Amino acid sequence: MTESASSSWRVPATGAAGVMLFGFGGLLPAYLASDFTLKVANEGLLLGMLALSVAFLMSEAGLVALGVASVYGSAGYLFAIGMSEWGLTPTIAVVFAFFALIAYSGVLGALIVRTNPLAFMMLTLAAGEMVSHAVMLEAVHDYTGGADGLVVNFKGAILGVQAADFVNPRYFWPIGWTAVWLIGVTLWGVARSRLGATLRAVRQNEERMRFSGFNTYLPRVIAYVLVNAVAAVAGLLHVLNTGFVSPESLGLGVSTNALVAALMGGTAGSIGPLAGGLIFAFAQDEFGARGATQLLTGVAIVLFIVVFPRGVVGGVVAVLRRIAPGLVWLRGKA
Repeated sequence: MTESASSSWRVPATGAAGVMLFGFGGLLPAYLASDFTLKVANEGLLLGMLALSVAFLMSEAGLVALGVASVYGSAGYLFAIGMSEWGLTPTIAVVFAFFALIAYSGVLGALIVRTNPLAFMMLTLAAGEMVSHAVMLEAVHDYTGGADGLVVNFKGAILGVQAADFVNPRYFWPIGWTAVWLIGVTLWGVARSRLGATLRAVRQNEERMRFSGFNTYLPRVIAYVLVNAVAAVAGLLHVLNTGFVSPESLGLGVSTNALVAALMGGTAGSIGPLAGGLIFAFAQDEFGARGATQLLTGVAIVLFIVVFPRGVVGGVVAVLRRIAPGLVWLRGKA
């Protein structure tokens, strides 16, 4: 009886809290924070979005993708090339870049998801490195700008948002915040769907699932395409916000930053990777100001993983469970 009564108020209370957090989180920072703080926060949001894709594949399928940056950066390149070389409108260029990368991810995923987790990780790394080096070839220099990258300017609007608004930190924050929430809720729903249950079962025992008559191949291909779709959205938002794309956005460093952000925040859920992205972005800014970015980043990563083995969000949830064990809505959150 108590459990039933608790469940009756848990869903609407959680929904109301989510709506309030979404509203306040999207509006208050734009009014209270400085432009510089918002700029760093926007970088954290985009990194958190990329971390969401990495964390989803890790937690649901048990696979680590070290090549998400190739999709993240390619989104910007395809968007820029579509407008400058093929005369596409900004909106059409966004659509073209997104679906081109979906097609690329589908083909690549179909080839590599049958491999074991270690081989999968190395193959995604190899594919990413090939793309990052391909844009610097002399044969495509006129299209990609080589090592110098491309300055991306466009006229007009995308879904009613002008180019200047994407660059302005105060206008971009609500855009990025809304995108992160939509993606987080989508991945949360997928994780609780039949697809998510199948992915977790395959992760635990693929052979048993195959002998039980389940298709273990297609769900992983779908999951791989899904996380790359998230990376493509993050990459498009990044190029719209910065107005610039370079080979660095395709590099291994971006992929490892996303992986570290996911581990710092926690991979089991949508909140952890986002929190990890924000923490990582502000920590990098602070470490850079002290002139020891790499050293302090390494120390911080070790401390975070040792102190919070389930990530910051998982650690907070574990503490709350001990303090208030009666809060049944905390079950399974860590």
